[in-house]
Amino acid sequence: MITITPVKEQTKEDYDSFFKQEKDKEELFNEPWVKDHGYFLELDGKHLGFFVLYPINDKKVWLRRLVMSEQTNPAILVMVFDWVAEKAKDQKFKELFVHVQDSSTSPLLQMNRFEETFEPPVHEPSDVDWFIRHL
Repeated sequence: MITITPVKEQTKEDYDSFFKQEKDKEELFNEPWVKDHGYFLELDGKHLGFFVLYPINDKKVWLRRLVMSEQTNPAILVMVFDWVAEKAKDQKFKELFVHVQDSSTSPLLQMNRFEETFEPPVHEPSDVDWFIRHL
């Protein structure tokens, strides 16, 4: 059973422990909005991944960060997008946005019912491709 737990409910040690594998990207996890809007994916009490649902407005939300544990089975990654979408839907959002810098990720998003959009919900970052999933 997958559990989605807000970062605010985690201890600092649990939070730091998950991100120790990402030391070269530490600045990505120190933004205040990461802790305000971040969630851990847990299976049997073990952290599988982390994501941030950053609200754009009352109908749109941005999957601004997604990090999976190095030991996570790649097959689970396909299901992660459904879990994230369900969490966004539970929060009454209607559209889930994600951006990619590397076009090799696009097929994974399209498999998960995301469509490319040419109307970005925000202006930063630039030079990325945006995708939308209607919830």
